Amino acid sequence: MRVRRNTPFVVALLLLASTCTTDRPPAGDDDRSTVATGGPSATPSPIAVLGNGDPIPASCVGGSANARQTVAFVAEGKAWVVDPSGRRLSCLFEVPDAGPFAWGPQGDRVLLGDLEIRGVEGDDPNLEATGQRVRAFDWGHPQGLALVFATPGSRPPEKRFMDDGRVDRLDDLPVGRYLQIAYHPSGLALAFVVDRGGRQRIWLSTNEGLDPVPLVFSKGGTRFTSIAFTSDGQHLVWTAQHAGDYPQVHSMDLGDRTGFTDGWRGDVGQSAWNLRLPPTGTLQAFDVGETCADRVATIALGPRVARPAMPDADRPTTVLGWLDASTLMVGVAGCDEAMDVVAVDVSGNATPVVLGADAAAARVITVDAPTEVPVPPVDAEEQPPPEGVG
Repeated sequence: MRVRRNTPFVVALLLLASTCTTDRPPAGDDDRSTVATGGPSATPSPIAVLGNGDPIPASCVGGSANARQTVAFVAEGKAWVVDPSGRRLSCLFEVPDAGPFAWGPQGDRVLLGDLEIRGVEGDDPNLEATGQRVRAFDWGHPQGLALVFATPGSRPPEKRFMDDGRVDRLDDLPVGRYLQIAYHPSGLALAFVVDRGGRQRIWLSTNEGLDPVPLVFSKGGTRFTSIAFTSDGQHLVWTAQHAGDYPQVHSMDLGDRTGFTDGWRGDVGQSAWNLRLPPTGTLQAFDVGETCADRVATIALGPRVARPAMPDADRPTTVLGWLDASTLMVGVAGCDEAMDVVAVDVSGNATPVVLGADAAAARVITVDAPTEVPVPPVDAEEQPPPEGVG
């Protein structure tokens, strides 16, 4: 389908990869996470409208948000939430700098530019911007009581607490450039992609950055472009750009950790990144493409089957998150353009929600979170990981 504007405007083992290298920058060096949301660099839209053609109101007196309002966006310098049908729209607050525009797991707080935190209701946290540039981050789960983030350079990540705004550095973690961070849905563990001298590893630690252990390491130039935990906390999933210049999705059973499973594999010359997993179920979504100019939001329907979320789109598309187990939130926009936001179900039905947003993100409330991190049997846990790459 074509979305028309009404206004101008991704224990180790794996595949022994080939030795050929790529000139593409490692994930995290090209600010893909910001671009994927529409980010602060997006050209502000003169007028934004809902998918049904109704204009966004000019005024904002503040408001509350309910669980059904899962589409969050920035337009006209304000943060808004609306249900996927566009029937209920609420203005939340003014937004000088949307930044990552990433919502906490309870949908009651959002990360904005320069590490500013804004809450929805009166009792929710409001923390001033620190001026720090964030390379990688993730919200604490399942309540969003802290944010773990990494800044450019080779310093360990830091953890900002919502109750008083204090920041602790996770000094027990290995030294390196932290390119990706994922919080386990139980809130009890963290996963990181760490680059040291051009070689990357995926590490797992406690939620305080203690007892770090390597799970997967790269060989031959393979890069890990995005990571995520499944909603049940049983598996870690990642996208890898292999030295043979092809992308592939892999997953590890955290209760085993002696190997991993290969999933969808792209063609030579493709890239995959911006991996997003739904609140329940086994579907996967990620962007395929090099940059904001050619990205294609893609849904993996099974281990070997994937298709563009919007095959008829006439502009680049990007994954913004899952609205439920079978509905993907997709942004339609080129570089530095205002974004059209579309809800796409797995059968291919697409519903425009907002046209001309400056940034957008899924706002889904976490329920039934797991309460523990799976661990392998003692004998398996004591075995060193075999050589290989993931």
